[in-house]
Amino acid sequence: MRKLIAAEAVKIQWGLVALLIAVDLLVNMTLGVSDLEMLQEYYSPNWPHFLMVVFHFHSMFFYPLFTGILAALLCFYEHRSGGWKLWFVMPYSWTQMYAAKLTILAIILAVIQLAFIGATIVTGFISGVEGNLNWGMVLNSTISGWISILPLAALQLWFSSRLSSFGIAFSINVACVLPNIVVSGLHSVYGMWFPFILPFYAMMPQGTPFAPRVDELSLYGWIGLSFVAACIWGSYVYRKKTIA
Repeated sequence: MRKLIAAEAVKIQWGLVALLIAVDLLVNMTLGVSDLEMLQEYYSPNWPHFLMVVFHFHSMFFYPLFTGILAALLCFYEHRSGGWKLWFVMPYSWTQMYAAKLTILAIILAVIQLAFIGATIVTGFISGVEGNLNWGMVLNSTISGWISILPLAALQLWFSSRLSSFGIAFSINVACVLPNIVVSGLHSVYGMWFPFILPFYAMMPQGTPFAPRVDELSLYGWIGLSFVAACIWGSYVYRKKTIA
């Protein structure tokens, strides 16, 4: 299994991954600093409000969008060179293949999350954000945001295995991210059914003006159940390729 995971890691275009991380950090940190300055008349330029701004764009747009892009990249090699057929003669099952791709995707998403949080903290200190940083809240948002993206990651691997065109997959992902603007205004009990919005509910600091209304018990219960269901479905779809 380790060799399989290593093989999947080699397929990733790490330069593109680095570019995605750089874009995420540049856009969100710039927006965070500029909004903090412009909104001083309305909000105190402290850590909760700074985190509110940078977490907002990352969790609502960039993080779910990058999940779809990375899933498409993980399946790009198989689509481009007929690699799906090669798995018929490989000493691994389709379930193992799906698990390896999901493991790599989860690791990359964790790296993105850590890079984002690290850049947020550094930018905040350099910009002179007021008050004390609540490290517990930051740690909770970091871990919760990563956990909440896993159901979408499992679904995206299934979706990307069905579409050979990277452009079409990207366009559909953009179209699916845009409704987050509306869904984010709903209580988590109603909005959590839309997998693209889960990181927003999980990451946004509570007690800030734009904080979503969240019922944590139902939210994290649904995240766990949907992740298990998505993994079962994705594994099933991959196994069906043997008779497709």
